[in-house]
Amino acid sequence: MAIEHRRAPWRASALLGFLVVGSVLAAGSTQEPPSPTPQTAEDLKAKEVFLRVCGKCHPIERVTAEGRSRAQWETTIITMQSARAAVVTPEEFETILDYLTRNYGRESIIVPGAAGRGAAGRGPRAHVGAADRTRVDDTAAERGKKTYASECVTCHGTSARGTDSGANLIRSTLVLRDRYGSAIGPFLKKGHPMQTGAPSADLTAAQITDLSHFIWQRVNDTLQGSPAYDVKNVLTGDPTAGQAYFNGEGRCATCHAPAGDLAGYGRRYSPVEIQQRFVFPSAAGRGRGAGGAARKVVTVTVTAPGSEPVSGALVSLDDFQVALRDAKGEYRSFTRAPEITVVKNDPYTPHVELLDRLTDKAMHDVVAYLETLK
Repeated sequence: MAIEHRRAPWRASALLGFLVVGSVLAAGSTQEPPSPTPQTAEDLKAKEVFLRVCGKCHPIERVTAEGRSRAQWETTIITMQSARAAVVTPEEFETILDYLTRNYGRESIIVPGAAGRGAAGRGPRAHVGAADRTRVDDTAAERGKKTYASECVTCHGTSARGTDSGANLIRSTLVLRDRYGSAIGPFLKKGHPMQTGAPSADLTAAQITDLSHFIWQRVNDTLQGSPAYDVKNVLTGDPTAGQAYFNGEGRCATCHAPAGDLAGYGRRYSPVEIQQRFVFPSAAGRGRGAGGAARKVVTVTVTAPGSEPVSGALVSLDDFQVALRDAKGEYRSFTRAPEITVVKNDPYTPHVELLDRLTDKAMHDVVAYLETLK
């Protein structure tokens, strides 16, 4: 039997985490932590909107845990609207986006003890992530760098991303479980080849701890909030080949037109934004889809035996539950069962299917082509 739950319309936005959003957090305190910069009268008014809209669903500290660029904050708000059906008016959207960009932008967060790294020691906030996440001590990391350079760099590379001779430590499950040498320590004590030929078991506990700090510093440098995170030049493709792919194998021309929805595309967006909108259109651009048109909504229809079909904007869908928001704004969820029919209508399906056959070369070629549409 279908189990249906009803709730009153949700009027709160939930700004949360990265582009891949996890489960909804429980409601918490709306008390905001001290802002990293003095707040103006404009900021104080914007802060009221921010607390009212965002603080009803989860602790504000979770929202402001990591500095982001304006584009990243924009994408976060959109994700909450599209993936969690959060309701934010256009005026609230602009106010919150401006407030977060001014006060919690990528360059506004300063990490205590991080002086000497990037601009005035700016980078990911120390408390971001799990409660037991390694908090890097830059002084210890500098000591660990010397050990790494003398014993590890040949096999694991200068940035710990690995070589043909050694594993990528950034993606190592052993490293990601490590806390101050708790995992790599026992591993090295068992014996592991080192550059000088010295036994790894001879490394002291202090050396292993420092080495852990250095490796975790490299891990943190891959985060979007880190000053070391830098988007490289993506405009490396062949525009002519991109146009051929657009009109041919990619089948992009079946939905988009250079003189229509894509007119002036290369003038409106940077190459990085063009690539994001091409590959992941459902998460790019505030309120607009891949071509600049009004954002399309993913809908779902649920039909239970003996009941009328229920349709609305998709909120969540997994193997156990399906949730939607109907035309009246009412939240409705159903426990999935064999007798329940669920039909999902995703207007971005062609883009999702394209990912299965899109090569790196074709992606850069199409981006180069779209950039020429001035």
